[in-house]
Amino acid sequence: MRRIVLLACLTLIAPAASNAAPAKQLPLLKSKVRTVAAFKNGLGFVFRSGTTPLQDGWAALDPIPSAVLGTLWIGTSSKGGSVTEVISYKDKVRTEFPALDISEVLAANTGKVVTLTYSPGAGQPAQTVTGQIVSVPDVPKSDDLGPVPLRDEGPARYNTPRAAGHIVLVRPEQGGVLALNKSAVLTVQSPGPDFNTSVEREVNRAKVRIGGSPKEAEITVAYLEKGINWSPGYLLNIKDDSKAAITLEAVLANDAEDLEDTEISFVVGYPNFRFADLITPLSLQQNVAQIVERLAAAGRPASAGYGGFANVMAQSVNYAFDSVRWSPETSYAAATPMAGESNEDLYFYTQRGVTLKKGDRARYTVFTGSVPYEHVYEWAVPDTMSINEEGYRRDAPGNQDLGTQVWHSLRLTNSTDHPWTTAPAFVVNGPMPVAQDVLQYTPTGGKSTLKLTVATDVRAEQSQTEVSRTPVEITRRSFEEVVVDGKLSVKNWKKKDVKLIVTKSLVGEVRTAGQDGKVRKTVRSLTANNPSSEIRWEFDLPSNAEKELTYTYKALVAR
Repeated sequence: MRRIVLLACLTLIAPAASNAAPAKQLPLLKSKVRTVAAFKNGLGFVFRSGTTPLQDGWAALDPIPSAVLGTLWIGTSSKGGSVTEVISYKDKVRTEFPALDISEVLAANTGKVVTLTYSPGAGQPAQTVTGQIVSVPDVPKSDDLGPVPLRDEGPARYNTPRAAGHIVLVRPEQGGVLALNKSAVLTVQSPGPDFNTSVEREVNRAKVRIGGSPKEAEITVAYLEKGINWSPGYLLNIKDDSKAAITLEAVLANDAEDLEDTEISFVVGYPNFRFADLITPLSLQQNVAQIVERLAAAGRPASAGYGGFANVMAQSVNYAFDSVRWSPETSYAAATPMAGESNEDLYFYTQRGVTLKKGDRARYTVFTGSVPYEHVYEWAVPDTMSINEEGYRRDAPGNQDLGTQVWHSLRLTNSTDHPWTTAPAFVVNGPMPVAQDVLQYTPTGGKSTLKLTVATDVRAEQSQTEVSRTPVEITRRSFEEVVVDGKLSVKNWKKKDVKLIVTKSLVGEVRTAGQDGKVRKTVRSLTANNPSSEIRWEFDLPSNAEKELTYTYKALVAR
């Protein structure tokens, strides 16, 4: 990665007088964040507004945020007219800072005589040099950095690439130039009292024009941006034998906006934000070449989910880029759906009166309630025959012992007025911890199971026996039709009755399912030779009792 550096030039010549006139200032809109819809994947939809006087219909805005492409909308409630133009631009401002680094001190004192103490090298004593600052060039942008051709100006001149970041001093008594790396400068001293503590910086600005020439207007800004999310978590107390006390909390992480008396909506579900990883060009974070490259990349087949946008860039120009490319917050991709919530409708938990600075975190109780629950014991029996839907061999499961584990679980009924979002759930019994698992999304009135622990005193066994094997031809391909008898045995060694839920998964067509087993086909391909099937049993098993479950199925195995 190329280093962004600051070049400071010091000399013993008279300072040049500045003849730059101050720019005419527009009325500045001071907007306030009114509402935020926070998603769990790091996106937040922000709505802010404020009232400002206008100058010939114009007002200055806060800097354009890093809004997602196509989601930035600036409007007005003014009856005199609508927003007719928005311009973003770069401006230079002088602001007081409580602390400045060496480079900013030099920039703030252009034209003044200063004394620098610097380290000439490892193991050498510090040295001092005095000179007058002539100029401090702007920091070059990363895409502008590059080698500067060296000019032969005699042995007293040391020309370096702009990326080198040296401070240049002229010492006439020696007739040469001393180039110092800014990291070698230890102190900066000024002999006079007029030492500046403010520095001029380039900032992003924006201005908006309202049609109809009103004297003032309320301006609204709405946009989707990265940097804000909420993390849900449940606490379940099963001290009562039939009712579980449930609490949902939300931890709000805010790296985007200062919030003051703001309404926050914690969103359950995942909407389709197709261009969540592209930033609006109005934010001034990209040059034209980078904008074109990012938009063109969004339409390439390699960019999953962005297909169809390529036509927007059908007349784009090919640009040659430096090896360092711009990428907005590449640490995560907000366009990737959160597991478990890609098909849900949106639901909003609302928290009013939130005041939270950028960079802060807060925890809120979303709801509490009491919901029915029951203890169940779940035995999920996997398919172990190692054939796929087409009848060909596939890799066997890595751990066959998992097919005999019976899980003690809680089956909860959502009797609250809110859907349950997918989140970690911590289960306690009074003051004692029990387990932690993931409570899956559950609509109002729905049921969800939560695993507690493996039940060592509910034992299970399975066995399968081949009954017959018959050669068959299907669409000119040779198969063997194999008939299999299966048996599942489960015994309750507990001193109390338990409710069992047994599910058997298999690749093949179920012929019989004894003991009132319910058969369900899960279609993956209409042309498959073998359907994917599941048999489910649910029953009560008394203490010290044993139950046997039987089934028969057939499967086609390629020869």
